[in-house]
Amino acid sequence: MMSALAWLEQTPPSVFMREDFYAYFVALIGHAWGMALLVGGGIAICLRVLGVARGTQLAKWRSLFPVMKLGAVLAAVSGLALLAGYPAKALTNWVFALKFVFLIGGVWLVAHMARVSFSKGVEPVGLVKLQAVLALALLLGGVAAGKLLLYTNQMLLTSDAQFETGLGVTE
Repeated sequence: MMSALAWLEQTPPSVFMREDFYAYFVALIGHAWGMALLVGGGIAICLRVLGVARGTQLAKWRSLFPVMKLGAVLAAVSGLALLAGYPAKALTNWVFALKFVFLIGGVWLVAHMARVSFSKGVEPVGLVKLQAVLALALLLGGVAAGKLLLYTNQMLLTSDAQFETGLGVTE
């Protein structure tokens, strides 16, 4: 696996992301905006299902889904750019996988809630509210896992692995 990651680190997109003065930061800002649109829309929908803004019709909240889709595309494109810059940092960190499990689960639950309850025209109860709580927890967990990626990586580049395993330069 390390040889594949080392190869990825030497591809032109990876080198560009690390060496261009603006590339990484532009991708990071795009990722933040994408996540804000995706997760923010999901949180707003969950809060509405839980009773916040009860005076608005549930069906009107469907208009957040195109915004969430735009956020998902922006987050995915910018996330791939960030991944290209430091593939070993992400792909050797279990928190990276946890972020995806949380976000995919949360977004799936939000979409499922909308399909089940938004067209009925009645206030959600019982299982739908439980789904909203779980979706809210998963979405917030996905954001938290994304922030934890800054502090939980074991290596930044594959060349860092040589120092940890003793295979590279000695002291």
